[in-house]
Amino acid sequence: MKCARYGLATLAASTLLALATGVAIAQVTAVGGTPEGAQIRNPVAATDASVAAGRAVFMEKCAACHGERGDGHGKGIGEYGTPPADLTRASYTYGTADGDVFDVIQNGVQPRLAMPGWDGLISETDMWNVVNYLRTLRRRS
Repeated sequence: MKCARYGLATLAASTLLALATGVAIAQVTAVGGTPEGAQIRNPVAATDASVAAGRAVFMEKCAACHGERGDGHGKGIGEYGTPPADLTRASYTYGTADGDVFDVIQNGVQPRLAMPGWDGLISETDMWNVVNYLRTLRRRS
C-alpha cells in the first residue's frame, strides 16, 4: 500500500513538473508581440538594400545577444537570465507575422523576457529593415 501511494505521489509530482516545465518553455519559445502588432503591415519592401540595412542594424544592436547568425548564441547569452530567441527557427522566423516581429523590436518583451524595446533608439524604417533581414535567416541543417 505504501508503494502504491509513493508511486502515485511520484507520478503526480512528475506530471506537475512536466506541466510547469512545458509552460516555461512555451513562454520562452512562443515570443510574439501583441494582437495589435499582428495587424501591422510591413511598409518597407524586402529589397536587397532593405535587407542589407537590416543586417547592419542587427549586427550593431542585436547580435550581442542573438548571435551573428541570429541563432541565440551571442556573447551575452544568459547574461539576463533568459536565453535570447533563436531567430533562425522556422517556427519563429516564418510562423510570426511581420507586425509581431516589429512589435517585439519596438516594444521588447519585458518583464517576461529581457528583450528591450528599441522605440526611440532606432528609426521605424530600421526596425522594418531588421524584420526584412530576419526573414532571410534559415537554420542550416
